[in-house]
Amino acid sequence: MIRDARLDDLDTVAAMLRRLGHHVGAKPKVAAEDLAVFGPHGRGDFTMLVAEGESGILGILLYSIVFSAWRGRPGIYVSDLYVEEAARGLGLGTQLLRAAVARELPRGAAYLKLDVDRKNETGLAFYEKRGFRRRDSDHTMMLDEDAMRQL
Repeated sequence: MIRDARLDDLDTVAAMLRRLGHHVGAKPKVAAEDLAVFGPHGRGDFTMLVAEGESGILGILLYSIVFSAWRGRPGIYVSDLYVEEAARGLGLGTQLLRAAVARELPRGAAYLKLDVDRKNETGLAFYEKRGFRRRDSDHTMMLDEDAMRQL
């Protein structure tokens, strides 16, 4: 079952996000409190979906709505998609993506965008199998908090 994340899911979601970060060599700091403050139960900066089975939450998808001036339309930006290793191959990642698309297409979403760590060959293969294409014309640019303060 795919559903919106509830407040009582946030510890599990945060733990899954940390596992995702470790998978790509990051040192994630996310905690349930962060998800509560900035997520759908707080400021509403992003939407959280979970894939739940009999044994609990097996997968998560976090996304935000972004606007493209080039398209003149909003789109879906997936910041995080993670499925527990034991549940991979069951189609949960695809179901989570489809749920976000089904929710946002009627609201005018014209595209779905995400970033994949260059070393994450499994993730790249997963997305390419579903029709995603790499775009070499764009570079992800980022300012960390200290640099933002100096801007």
